[in-house]
Amino acid sequence: MTKPYLSPFKLFELPVDASTSTLEQHKKNILEQIKYYKLDETVYIRGTKILKIEVIQLLKELDNYYIRQFHVSIYENKSLLNFLEFGHPNYFRNYQPNNLPNDSEFIDFIAPYFGYQYSETLLQAIKAQDQQMLTLLSVDSFPLVDSFEEKCYQETKRYVSQTAKELHGLQTKPELVHISESELLSYLPDKTIETYNLLPDYFHHTRNLIGNEVYNLSVVLLHNYGRSDRAGALLKQGLQLKIDAPIRKNMEKMLKQFSFAAKVPSAIWIALAVISSLFLIKYIETVFYSG
Repeated sequence: MTKPYLSPFKLFELPVDASTSTLEQHKKNILEQIKYYKLDETVYIRGTKILKIEVIQLLKELDNYYIRQFHVSIYENKSLLNFLEFGHPNYFRNYQPNNLPNDSEFIDFIAPYFGYQYSETLLQAIKAQDQQMLTLLSVDSFPLVDSFEEKCYQETKRYVSQTAKELHGLQTKPELVHISESELLSYLPDKTIETYNLLPDYFHHTRNLIGNEVYNLSVVLLHNYGRSDRAGALLKQGLQLKIDAPIRKNMEKMLKQFSFAAKVPSAIWIALAVISSLFLIKYIETVFYSG
């Protein structure tokens, strides 16, 4: 499982321009410090809790000149370092297109750490319904996000898809006939819709899934239980989502049918009143004015 990034220069308190002999001496000191621990045991390096095997991996990366330069590039970019380590979003606030090495191997190296931290930050923003953070993270101009969409968006997609699953599951529940409007709309409240709409285009399919389940649930409410009022309220809620035109048209068409049906009783009463008035006039004329 991918974990947050750890900078060997920060962890081992090394200068980025450390000589080979300095690096070698540090390596010997650290290995001596942890030599009695098993590979899967936790050790402490300058107050940081870390597995021994992870320490050894970082030391090996420092031995490799090219990978060491990757770590140098990250360490010198403080906003990127803070994001990879802790998820601090200043990297996105101060983003500059050319602030990363244009090197495919460097991108491959950073991808797991970047994807993990971005995914965690986006997911927490969704759960907290932090619209400011979502707006910041959803800008379509971050090459690393575009390159690793699956890593960056997978957990959030799974979380958002849960709304569609809940709406789908509700369709077969017997208690649906008694559900109140407020309880029904709690499955897709306004705040949730606002946050889902802020997500980038990658999530348009997931929003469409939710829209489809809103429509299907409305059909069940109408045809199985005759609850046009509940179905109408749910459709109005679903129409606030950013969804594709065909789904939107189906929902709007169904909602118009409810509106037409709601008008029929009053129209019938008006017609009956007119007819009754005509018969009353005819009756008065016949009784009082005939002969």
